[in-house]
Amino acid sequence: MNFLKHINFDDYVMISVISALISMLLLVGILLLLRGQIRQLTSVIKASKRLPKLRRASSAVTPNRLIGSLSFMLRSVMKNPISPTAFLAIEIVIFFIVFTASASNLSIRLSMAIAMSFCAIPWLFLRLKLERIRRKGSFEGETLVSALLTQYWVSGTNIFDTIEKVVETSKGISISTKLLSSFLITLRSTGSRIRIKEAADAFAYGIGTNWGRMLAWNIQNAAITGCDIGLALEDILIQLREARALHEERKRINNESAKLSFYLVPLIYAGSVVVCLGMLGMSPAKFMKNQFMTAEGFVLFSFTIFLFLLNIVLVETVTNRKLDF
Repeated sequence: MNFLKHINFDDYVMISVISALISMLLLVGILLLLRGQIRQLTSVIKASKRLPKLRRASSAVTPNRLIGSLSFMLRSVMKNPISPTAFLAIEIVIFFIVFTASASNLSIRLSMAIAMSFCAIPWLFLRLKLERIRRKGSFEGETLVSALLTQYWVSGTNIFDTIEKVVETSKGISISTKLLSSFLITLRSTGSRIRIKEAADAFAYGIGTNWGRMLAWNIQNAAITGCDIGLALEDILIQLREARALHEERKRINNESAKLSFYLVPLIYAGSVVVCLGMLGMSPAKFMKNQFMTAEGFVLFSFTIFLFLLNIVLVETVTNRKLDF
C-alpha cells in the first residue's frame, strides 16, 4: 500500500491497462485452446433446445405403429388405397354381421371367435397380395440398383435427378419404379427430415427386404445431407448378385408340398359334397341347411376356410422366399 502512494495517476492507469491486456490475452489463449470443447458444448445446448420441438413435430405427424403399418400395406397393395380408418370400419361391419348371424345358433364366445376369424380374412388377403408384390419386387433389386448406380454417376451424384431418370427410363421393374416415384414426389415436395424418413420407411416397407431397407436409408441420407452413396450402391449390388446365386440353388428344392396344400383342401371339400349328395342320397337343400344352419356345420365350414387361407399365407411365406441377403 505504501508503494502505491508513490505512484502518480498516469502510471497507475498504465499499469491497469497493461494488466487488463495481459488478462485479455490470457483469456483469448484459453478460449483458443478450448475452442473445440466449447464448440461441442454449444452444439449440445442447441440440440437440446431443438429436441423438444422435433419430438412434438414427430408425434404430430407420425401415426402409431398399427395404423402406420396398415397404411403402408394399403398403399403398397391397392391401386386406389383407402384410409386405415375406412378399412377398420369395414372390419367392424364384418364382425357385427357375422357375430349377429352366428349368435342365434352358437354361444357368445364361439360367435365372437368365428366373427374374428372372418375379420381376419380381408387382412389375410391383403397380406398374401403384399407378400406376392414383395417377392416380385425383390427380384427387381439387381436391375434397380444397377440402374440407380449408372444414373447416379451420369447425374453427377445428384440423387433427385438419379431417381427421376430411373423412373422414366427403366423397364421391367414396375413395382420398384412405382415405389420410387412416390418416394421422389415426397423428396421434391418437402425438406422435412421427418417426412423424408416416412417416405423412406414406406419404400422399405413396400420392398420388404434387407437390401430395400439399406437402399432406402442411403437415398434418405443422400437427400438430407448430400453425401456420396456411390460405394454403398456398389456394395448392395455385389451382395444382390451373390444372393441371386444362392437363390438359384434354393430353386432346386421340391415345392410339391405347397401345391398339395393349395389344391388338396378344395378337392377334399368338393369330394365330401359329392359323397353327401350322391352316395348318401342327401338333397342339396338339406346339405345347405346342415352346413350353414346348424352350429356344427357352420363352425366346421368357418374354421376350414380360415385355416385354408392361413395355410396359403404360411406356404407362400415359407416356399416363395424373396431375393434377399
